[in-house]
Amino acid sequence: MTSVQHTSGSIAELVRGTLLGPADRPVRGLATVADAETDQLTFIGDLINANRWADSSAGTAIVTRGIEVRGHDPALRSLIEVDNADLAMIPVLELFFPGESLPALGISPDARVDPTATIGAGARIGPGAVIGARCVIGTDVSIHANSVIYPDAHIGSGSLIHANAVIRERCTLGARCVIGASSVIGGDGFGYRPSADGTSVLRIPHLGTVVLEDDVEIGSGSMIDRGKFAATRIGAGTKIDNLCQVGHNVQMGRLCMVSGHTGIAGSCQIGDRVHMGGGCGIGPHLTIGNDVRIAARSALMSNIPAGETWGGYPAQEIRSALREQALLRKLTQLSKPLLKLLKDQ
Repeated sequence: MTSVQHTSGSIAELVRGTLLGPADRPVRGLATVADAETDQLTFIGDLINANRWADSSAGTAIVTRGIEVRGHDPALRSLIEVDNADLAMIPVLELFFPGESLPALGISPDARVDPTATIGAGARIGPGAVIGARCVIGTDVSIHANSVIYPDAHIGSGSLIHANAVIRERCTLGARCVIGASSVIGGDGFGYRPSADGTSVLRIPHLGTVVLEDDVEIGSGSMIDRGKFAATRIGAGTKIDNLCQVGHNVQMGRLCMVSGHTGIAGSCQIGDRVHMGGGCGIGPHLTIGNDVRIAARSALMSNIPAGETWGGYPAQEIRSALREQALLRKLTQLSKPLLKLLKDQ
């Protein structure tokens, strides 16, 4: 909610949309089509929500142009047509966003900052945070309570580290990175070998680091492992969801999107603008080209050329995967006459 008075007309101007209905409908908040009240705005980006409009109490909706919205009376309620309701949602959400909850400006008396660390102007370091030796913290960085920044780490200007996150030694974060609560950047990779006599398992030291380029965001509870020799690298603008695992030596490109519960094994080479659905498992040492799409719950065991869409278990080109699934569904019916024939022999 907001105390500032907005109207259907002012929202239409904000998103550069076409207003169908009154320009003076009050907009005091946002809600779903089903839950919205008369002074709230909602969003319609598909036919499911378009069909709910007639029964909704919302006074205003932003709708993707070309979607038929049944039951709309422009004398009573307002629709704002835009090219893409999902994208138009962004400036509206920003308009009503109450602001990020940040630690107080400066260094909390309950934080522990090594005297050799460099802290930039405008930094906010919360209670219980620990900043190790020789760390470099850029300007306007916010570090929430109980986060730990190991020695020699660098955090770029404008970055945000949420509570209980850990940035391990020598790791580098670019500008405007966001690290979710309880995530670990730079933990040791999963490197072990059986001993020569077979009586133990030996741990392989990892000397590398992690580099997150500018505008990378890592969700809560995710882990990005350090490289064995060099850096695990996540390209600029990439977004990784909650509870994801990125193994050692992975090289991920720019503007990728990785959904929750995805695990990426070590030494994968991942191009730009790759999208992975939730719960994917990516095998080690694979190469994934630019603009690849991988469906949720896929298990990838092969390289993927640029621009292709894959899915399944194991993953394959999506049309082949869907044909295979269709045939499996028919197998029960097809097997009945075959079993009868065998029985009659």
